[in-house]
Amino acid sequence: MVKHCTADFIEQKLNNYKRKEMAATKRVAAVLLPIVKGENECSVIFTKRVRDLNHHGGEVSFPGGTMDPDDKSLVFTALRETHEEIGVKPDNVRVLGVMDDELSRWGHRVTPVVGLIEKADFKLQETEVDRLYQVPVSHLLNPNIYYSETWTRDTETREVHFYRYKNDIIWGLTARILKDFLDYMVS
Repeated sequence: MVKHCTADFIEQKLNNYKRKEMAATKRVAAVLLPIVKGENECSVIFTKRVRDLNHHGGEVSFPGGTMDPDDKSLVFTALRETHEEIGVKPDNVRVLGVMDDELSRWGHRVTPVVGLIEKADFKLQETEVDRLYQVPVSHLLNPNIYYSETWTRDTETREVHFYRYKNDIIWGLTARILKDFLDYMVS
């Protein structure tokens, strides 16, 4: 993937993807897994959320959020939230595909949308986003920055994924979506 990380490559891979869709839950959300093309390789965009938020404060995440009643689709939700959080207009994102729905620990059904940011005019929503990271795919594929642990909560046991980047850890649902994406791209 590192050498062939192009929008066409990702889109072609996702065209053949057999997506697992969950039944709707009470709370439905979407995130954008934003890709930017660099000179030599692609990078993935992450946000670091403001520390004093009620949910996910201080965490590294993808832009996204809950579907509004007026949203036409979950793709629309992901693009709207991305525009609100990091200033990228929906017209400047080329949607490449949609990954498997995931269930968050808060009971949200989350749909990850993969998109290429074709024109980046980043403007962070300061009440929600502390900073933005642009992480090269080669870094994310480095086995020395990845690890997983088995966690049990109530009666449910699951594997939790972690990626180190600078002084932060990408973990939880964001890391699970990222791992699924990276594993599929290199398969």
